[in-house]
Amino acid sequence: MISLIKKKGINPQDKSTLYFPQWTRVSTVNETQLAKRMSRGSTFSVGEINGVFADFPQSIIDELLNGNAVSIDGLGTFKLKVSGKSQKEKKDVTSAGAKISVVFEPAAELTSRLNDEKEFRFVEVPTAEGQQDADADEGTSGGGGDTGGDDDGSTDSPQDGGGNTPPSGGGTDQN
Repeated sequence: MISLIKKKGINPQDKSTLYFPQWTRVSTVNETQLAKRMSRGSTFSVGEINGVFADFPQSIIDELLNGNAVSIDGLGTFKLKVSGKSQKEKKDVTSAGAKISVVFEPAAELTSRLNDEKEFRFVEVPTAEGQQDADADEGTSGGGGDTGGDDDGSTDSPQDGGGNTPPSGGGTDQN
């Protein structure tokens, strides 16, 4: 079940109150917990699955450094993105001036399956004044949790699954 909050925001066009759904993390599952779950539906032991998990990051790094993208069916594709300051002379472009990032592009199947999920659980989240943001008449349950911001404490726009800023244009889905 996907947990969402009904987040309160202000419409920037007319300053009216808007409510929009936002993902909330219940907890974080680690490799061992995921391996236990995966082992229940397979012939592989938890230890074998943990061994694959242990080798997985280095294998992806090796393939990316060899110039390959890494595609995992049903999950997505890992790619490298290299950026740096432009130079006037070819000789001035060096690896020292390049910044490497890993980009993950989720598989269409992954996002489609998540979007097809019809069972949502809305939870109430207190505002700064201690009031409830969610409408209690719509069968929400109490509780809270991580409101979907990144692990570094930052938040994203509602369209990205986190954040504090409501979508513009009357709160409709912009995707």
